[in-house]
Amino acid sequence: MAIAVTNIIPRQLAETAATIQYTASSVSTTIDKFTVTNVGPASVLFTVYLPNANSAGNPLASNTVINARSIGIRETYSCPELVGQVIPDGATIVTAASSANSLVISATGSERS
Repeated sequence: MAIAVTNIIPRQLAETAATIQYTASSVSTTIDKFTVTNVGPASVLFTVYLPNANSAGNPLASNTVINARSIGIRETYSCPELVGQVIPDGATIVTAASSANSLVISATGSERS
């Protein structure tokens, strides 16, 4: 079994629509670090679904791990709820923000093939 530590979600702005940010492809991935930073002018709500098995990206309510958590102005949140979570082969990480161009997300993980 090979293990590769990689940047599974490159630093980017979170979208307002529920969006697939990562898909485990022929690997099982453990989240090592996941951060969200508010660079906008107001607090923003942030939601994460995982492991989301719906390939269309439609979030499954039963997979909500972070539900509308408020991220304050200039706050960086380290998402301890996500660290150690396993994304099985074919499953995804889906995120949504309540405001566009405000939350910068980034994640690293260990992919096992």
